[in-house]
Amino acid sequence: MKTRVTELLGIQYPIILGGLHWLGMAELAAAVSEAGGFGLITAGSFRNREELSEEIAKTRTLTNKPFGVNITLGKRRKMDEFFAAAIEAKVTAVFTSGYNPEAFVQELKDAGIKLVHVVPGIRYAQKAESIGADAVVIVGFEAGGHPGMDEVTLMAMIPKASKVLKIPVIAAGAISDGKGLAAALAMGAEGVQIGTRFVATKECIAHPAVKQAILQAGETDTMLTLRSIKAAFRVLRTPNAEKVLDLEAHSAGVEEILKISGGEASFRVMREGKLEEGLISVGQGMGLIDKIMGAGEVIEAIVQGAQERWSALGRMF
Repeated sequence: MKTRVTELLGIQYPIILGGLHWLGMAELAAAVSEAGGFGLITAGSFRNREELSEEIAKTRTLTNKPFGVNITLGKRRKMDEFFAAAIEAKVTAVFTSGYNPEAFVQELKDAGIKLVHVVPGIRYAQKAESIGADAVVIVGFEAGGHPGMDEVTLMAMIPKASKVLKIPVIAAGAISDGKGLAAALAMGAEGVQIGTRFVATKECIAHPAVKQAILQAGETDTMLTLRSIKAAFRVLRTPNAEKVLDLEAHSAGVEEILKISGGEASFRVMREGKLEEGLISVGQGMGLIDKIMGAGEVIEAIVQGAQERWSALGRMF
């Protein structure tokens, strides 16, 4: 497959691993890259620059194919040292999300590193283009994690984004199979970013209880939390998620809410399997996942499924 995204990143297939907090580690990133996609190490999973640098080095022992680093910008934690680690290691690309990455654009460009910014809406994508991003990931309301506050789906955003932007558009949100890839390309995207499907893989270090929870759930088993603090967060419907909604309904403070939804609680859930202590970030594409597979198998199945869909569509015209 050949799109501007495959050319930009030097990859075989326009399939990108989503930024997975606590889970975007060397084994998974390398497996995605080895299979022809683009793996991402998630910087927020590490305590400091040294730990991220070690994970980048480890990834290079597992694959010689392109991969990158995902960095989420926000007010609770400065991420400058993680940009420094990515630049020093000369990764292929840095994917940013959250706050405006403009302060880092020139330094990344000087190092020959591509910048891809993840956004929940077209106006943010246009801003990213204006500051020099090489591509954008547009996240639909279907997506796990933080899909934005506007409640707009990929079906509405991707066709418009591909029309108004000059840089390549990558679609994210509820894409778990070949039909999703084919649909994204048909709408004008030139690649897809996938999170939840890659959580349910052999190489992902998510606790088995988390993977089983994904397998057992359907497309209606997600819910939005944290809207009261302007940080909409799509998660698996669980008693904890319901508790967060109750706290929000009763105007609880941010710190009280974050005791359940914050990073430490997330670690205990995702890595230790203590599902009763936090939230599980998943998208509506979870309903399409019915077994644990290797990351390479997932990519192979997605590519084959997309090709079959394109062939079927060709026969309709």
